[in-house]
Amino acid sequence: MAETIRPSLFSQITVQHGPAGLLGRVFLLCEAQLRERGVSLAFASMSDLVAVNKANSDSWAPLWSGFDPAFSNLTPDNSFCILGYNRHGDVVTTQAARFLDWPETTYQREAEALRLAYADPDASKLPGEQVKVSALAARGVTGRVVNTGAAWYRKDYRGTGLVSILPRMARALAYTRWATDCSVTMMAEAVVRGNVFPMTGYCNLEWDVRTFNSRGGIPRFAFLWSKRDEMFDDLEEFLRGFDISTDTARRIVDA
Repeated sequence: MAETIRPSLFSQITVQHGPAGLLGRVFLLCEAQLRERGVSLAFASMSDLVAVNKANSDSWAPLWSGFDPAFSNLTPDNSFCILGYNRHGDVVTTQAARFLDWPETTYQREAEALRLAYADPDASKLPGEQVKVSALAARGVTGRVVNTGAAWYRKDYRGTGLVSILPRMARALAYTRWATDCSVTMMAEAVVRGNVFPMTGYCNLEWDVRTFNSRGGIPRFAFLWSKRDEMFDDLEEFLRGFDISTDTARRIVDA
């Protein structure tokens, strides 16, 4: 069978917003670290993400409806999906992001109204479905926001450092596309208890976001966020020891 040829994700990135040198170095470092792990990345559709989720239901809870095009208005202009493939062409990791333009509302308001999860909550929500956000920081998350998530790592690729690479790359990519003010995600309580939070590069965590009768079936999440400057500081820390110069990164990104 002929090998499927996929365009490299990194060959399709254009730095539109933000410091080209810093972001270029981040993308180059991510590409190098992924190559060392035998993983190549490609953009995919959100429908592809749904299919991968369903095919791996033994190790992945049902996809949150905010990343499912059957429930949310997801387009190439307001979202992206990344799939990671091993040398055999199998999907071994995923990551997604969704841009939310909220000049006059907040994360708490949109989540509790179920508009974060559904384009049409009245038509799509389950009987008795609710979200309650007690994390105070969610009241201040407004403006140009990126919601990252749908992070999954096949069991044999867990513990390989992917959790430190893909979330940072997704936030950097989201910023350069949408000039975001803040990056957010929800992390399931069991994952937080597994000490994953410090690895992801998110700068802040607060409890909690609770869901009732949701499709995903996970009842409690922590709310994670990083403001723009906090994200840049984390990316600088991530790059420590990386020996590709800023000028080299800028030339490669601008090529």
